Amino acid sequence: MSLALLVGLVSLTSCKKENTLGNGTQFRATVEDCTSLNGKTALDGFNLNWVAGDQIAIYGTAGAGIYSATPQTPATVAVFDNVSGSTGDGPFRAFYPSTLTTDGVNITLPTTQTYVEGSINEFPMYAESNDNQLAFKNLCGVLKLDLTKANINISTITITADAEICGDFSVDFTGGTPSLRYVGNGLNAVTLSCATPQSITNGKVFYITLPATFTSVRNITLNSDDGRFCEKTVKSTSQVTVQRNTITTVTFGDDDMVFVRGISGNGITNYTMLPTYCSYNFSYSQQLILNSEMSGEAVITGIDFYYMSNGTVSRNVDVYMANTTNTTLNYDFVPYDNTAFQQVFSGRMTFHTGWSHIEFSTPFTYDGTSNIVITVNDHTFTYSSGCNFRVHTAYGLARSNYRDSYAFDPATPTTIGSGYSLGYRNDMRLYYDDNAK
Repeated sequence: MSLALLVGLVSLTSCKKENTLGNGTQFRATVEDCTSLNGKTALDGFNLNWVAGDQIAIYGTAGAGIYSATPQTPATVAVFDNVSGSTGDGPFRAFYPSTLTTDGVNITLPTTQTYVEGSINEFPMYAESNDNQLAFKNLCGVLKLDLTKANINISTITITADAEICGDFSVDFTGGTPSLRYVGNGLNAVTLSCATPQSITNGKVFYITLPATFTSVRNITLNSDDGRFCEKTVKSTSQVTVQRNTITTVTFGDDDMVFVRGISGNGITNYTMLPTYCSYNFSYSQQLILNSEMSGEAVITGIDFYYMSNGTVSRNVDVYMANTTNTTLNYDFVPYDNTAFQQVFSGRMTFHTGWSHIEFSTPFTYDGTSNIVITVNDHTFTYSSGCNFRVHTAYGLARSNYRDSYAFDPATPTTIGSGYSLGYRNDMRLYYDDNAK
């Protein structure tokens, strides 16, 4: 059913059958009073209304029927007329939406939900009755995200939990309060999809339906319309849980709203030669990011590389970036050009296990049409063994040279040599200056 006004959360409740209602041909339902739960206000003015065309599936002794709400102003009570199938006599089991079940026993919660402005699309409900009175009740709870970030449009939001939150579930209606038990065919992640990307510059609220069958949300990933994302990992000491018929709010601080562009691919593994080959005193590498992996102009303020080894390693590196028409590094490095190459970092870089960040001293402006070449010149004058970085398969998009004798000079290409074409490229994350848009 459609939720007409969603400012909080609700359930549907009983109604009284009129004698004029034909057995199995017409049902009627009203909205459950959910203004308080366990002595506290749970819904905060949240209104759930039936609207014309809402359809429910009802199972009786003779089978299943589909029933549709008759035209009316959105209201907490609705009459449903039979449009197909036949239920026979009660007891009845009723499901909203009508597609929630295919067998009248188990329900299926989808992997993808559709964003609705200030509301929820098709909030799952269930009712049991011996007659035409249907007291629908909510099967799930709601996760509420209140997001604000300048110059960002949200396209999808993915919630990852510590147990399955979509797939097939059985419904237990013991005592008149429904509870769900996971059956199978599920995942521990659910995605909210926006048909039109939603600007959060001035703040925006997103609601996501979740079953109360897990201990805690583990990760929330926000994806923007320009291909960037940010991840909020919920600490085990501050669990985020969802209860049936309640709204759970998750807040985002400034540190949780850093959007990055991920550069990755298939065939992820460990590798020693990119972005720096620590086993040698000196190394020189280049990697290409293709225009197809970007999304228009951007001012890039930093980059992450994923260090796979335990502990830390420190190297003296210079990092350069340039817009380039080169599409491959199969045959040689992109020649250094001091009018095109921009030094974005120079100094001592310490890589630690996990994502290691290089903040640029001078931001790099990507022109939106070229490819990007990233050059890392390691001139540490000593070596460190056992340094591995995360890479993915990418033929022709990386090249490296290395030696112990003397440092590479980007301004003198003949001293760099042709090096070696590599079949891998680093997993990377690019940071943008949104205020530069």
